Amino acid sequence: MKQPVRWGILGPGKIADKFASAFSQVPEAKLYAVASRDEHRGTAFAEKFNIPKTYSRYDQLLADPLIDIVYVATPHTFHHEQTLLCLNNKKAVVCEKPLTLSAKQTLELVAAARANNTFLMEGMWARFFPALIKVLDLIKQNAIGEIKFLRADFGFAAPHDLDHRVFNLSLGGGAQLDVGVYPLFLALLIGGTPKTIQAVSKLAVTGADETTVAQLNFENGIIAHILSSVVADTPKQAEIFGSKGSIILETPWHKPQEVRLKKNNGELETFQFPFEGVGFHYELRHATECIQMGLKESKLMPLSLSIQMAKTADEILRQGGVIYPSAI
Repeated sequence: MKQPVRWGILGPGKIADKFASAFSQVPEAKLYAVASRDEHRGTAFAEKFNIPKTYSRYDQLLADPLIDIVYVATPHTFHHEQTLLCLNNKKAVVCEKPLTLSAKQTLELVAAARANNTFLMEGMWARFFPALIKVLDLIKQNAIGEIKFLRADFGFAAPHDLDHRVFNLSLGGGAQLDVGVYPLFLALLIGGTPKTIQAVSKLAVTGADETTVAQLNFENGIIAHILSSVVADTPKQAEIFGSKGSIILETPWHKPQEVRLKKNNGELETFQFPFEGVGFHYELRHATECIQMGLKESKLMPLSLSIQMAKTADEILRQGGVIYPSAI
């Protein structure tokens, strides 16, 4: 029997709490350590999840030779610096989405991962749900024919507090990076590299985008319409239309449990993929298997996709007038 892959977490916040809850469903992964600059918070997190080691400095965790891989769960603006620190200490990394604030930063991390021969993956948990894998299988089987159009949205109404994370540029706030990354991911996963991008944003007084809409046109003829918002609660549904029919990822599509296949002749088929817990166990299991296999990047969520996402997001943000000082 293989030794469990030992994980460390940087930043015991809300998303880390959800990620940590997944370890009970993945016996081949062990949550071994957590690092927090707030010692009390780190200790409380360790007690909640029965984590053996607690560190008050990130470099202490990275110096621990027993840790195989690190999950970076800090706010967006710290992803680049802290992931780079992990890679330069030759620690494998899963960094929560968005990987960075810009394509420049993403390319630097990819270069560091390759220079250090170290695993790196963007934590795009939507990629690993069985429902999305089924969608890709249906497309490969030509179930809806030639894809023509895709639309996906993700919007929620955040508390109207301009100091809140989603409105704070210094924390990487804004709709596109916070939740728009999901529709963008799906559009690029299915469409490839966009030929043209048209985007518009409504900005908050802080300079962060409250709502962003983009249309992506691809060389293969696919058109994608994507919407994100932190001030409006949208359906959170994804639809893919082809020459023979359509595929619908039911709400909330970014953590889907149901896929509907509708043919042009009226035939309807529904596929159910129920799961227990939050759903992070699919991503956790995949990354753990990558480490066990000695891989340096994921075949499902490759670095090339993260680079394309960052480049496309750069252009969407540029057109929307969003500027992150820490990304310049």
